[in-house]
Order: sequence, then C-alpha cells, then structure tokens
Amino acid sequence: MDTSKKPPSQGEKAASDGRAGKLQRSGVAEAHVRVEQDGGPSDEQIVQSLKEGLSTLDRMFPSTSPTASWFEQQVAATTKKQRSKLLSDLLKLWLGALVLLYLLYVTATAQPIAFTLLQAAALVAPLAWLLLRKQVDSHE
Repeated sequence: MDTSKKPPSQGEKAASDGRAGKLQRSGVAEAHVRVEQDGGPSDEQIVQSLKEGLSTLDRMFPSTSPTASWFEQQVAATTKKQRSKLLSDLLKLWLGALVLLYLLYVTATAQPIAFTLLQAAALVAPLAWLLLRKQVDSHE
C-alpha cells in the first residue's frame, strides 16, 4: 500500500479554497460543491425572507374557511336542483311516450293498413341495418 498522498487536482484546490462552485471529475464539470458567492445571501436567509413575505401576505389577505352550515346549504341547494332536473326529465320522457302511444293508437284505428306498414318498417329497418353493417365490416 502506498501511504503517500497525491497532490490535489486544480478542481479540488478551487473547491477547498471556496472560490469556485465547480468540481472536475474525470474531465466532466459538476456543480455539486456548494460555495456561497461573495456577498450573496445564504440559504437560511433566503428561507427566512420567504417566510416573512408569506406571513406578510397572510396578514394582508386573510383566508377564512367556510363554516359547516355553508357546506350544508350548498349540499341542500345542489340536491334540490338535481331533484327538480330529474322530475323535469321524467316529465318530458313520459309526455314523449304518451305522444308516441297516441300517434300509434290514432294510426291503428284510423288507417290500419298504414299502421301495419309502419310496424313492418320498424321491424325490417333495424334488421337490414345490422346485416348491411356486418357486410361492410367484413369487407374492411
């Protein structure tokens, strides 16, 4: 074992002197050495300054969190709005269904032949669409 010390490289000298922020290893410059610049603020000073600024902002613009009753009012208002929308949608659905049933009844009683043709078209059209779609899909 060789107990003699090797002389420090230029990068190690600069890092140990505190004048450079770069250490050279294997020819590649790395900025892992923390060296404070002359007259520059330290990390602790920067953190303290940021904390003071944030506390000043908190004093200038205080934030208040809403109360539980406000949340309960919001939930109640939203529930009421959703319930009224549901009832409106159900009413529209039932009215649409009644109109369709009335039209089918009028067609069946006034013109039975037209009603029969309408029923045949309602049965044949979806089947034709399915068959044609399968043929188009098989050609692709």
